[in-house]
Amino acid sequence: MLKVFLLRFAAPVFATAIMCACGSNPEKETKSVDTVAVSKNAELLNIVDELLIKLPRPSEIPNLIAMTGAEYEEKLLNPIENGEKVLGNVSKAAFNIGVFGADVGYLAAYNKGALAGKIFLVTKKLADKVGVSAAFDPSIVARIEKNLEKKDSLIQITDASLAKSASILKGNEQIKDAALVITGAFVEGLYLNCGLIHDYPPTGLPKAEQDKILVPLISSVIKQESALASVVELLKHVNNNDEVTTMIITKLEAALAIYKKADWPKKLAENKGGLIPTEKDIHELAVAIGELRNNLTQ
Repeated sequence: MLKVFLLRFAAPVFATAIMCACGSNPEKETKSVDTVAVSKNAELLNIVDELLIKLPRPSEIPNLIAMTGAEYEEKLLNPIENGEKVLGNVSKAAFNIGVFGADVGYLAAYNKGALAGKIFLVTKKLADKVGVSAAFDPSIVARIEKNLEKKDSLIQITDASLAKSASILKGNEQIKDAALVITGAFVEGLYLNCGLIHDYPPTGLPKAEQDKILVPLISSVIKQESALASVVELLKHVNNNDEVTTMIITKLEAALAIYKKADWPKKLAENKGGLIPTEKDIHELAVAIGELRNNLTQ
């Protein structure tokens, strides 16, 4: 799913308050204030655009998972009933729109269109809470129902809904909520990746040989350090002292510290062929991401 998702977010989502500063006011002092606001908003927009370009497409991880031969595991998905549990908090609702969006990408990779359709309906309730219900109107739901068995169509429809959500959030000056949607998709993708590594079934091969099978999945986790840093920086730029957002920043900074301590890029760069990353290498990170994700989805 997420192919158009992050790329489309890059320019439109955060164009927000620039529009507000363009109104005319006869008083010179007000114009001066508006000019400063425009400058600050333009600077924020440029920063956010640069950060979003660094983020992986949400579809990358689900597709990689399917290509490695990892078995489909429904238990890793955010339960549909959790959607009701977060409706009372706008920030959590926005985060979970992203979570469910990543789940739809995972389901599409395994051609599980029927369940993806049900998740889409739950996402509509969250969209109503956040203020993007127009992105999940009845016509979109009807298209989902007609394309349950068409992987590419399902991804395109979901991408379009998420992109429309971004546009609406921009118009309503909900920059933080849009950032939380993106963060939810990123965290869920990482969570799914770590979960499938942990649950990968025994193959009957010697452990060293099975570890080699998991290298693509483990490597994809290791390579997310830069993207994670971008997510943290993005949230810091848009946070308005929101309790949920502040907590997410704290938890993701802790996860980033795990990356830095492990220093995987250096180890891999110096590897002469004998180093094979294993689940043990990412265990601490997997626990940190799992705790954050589970705390925000229920």
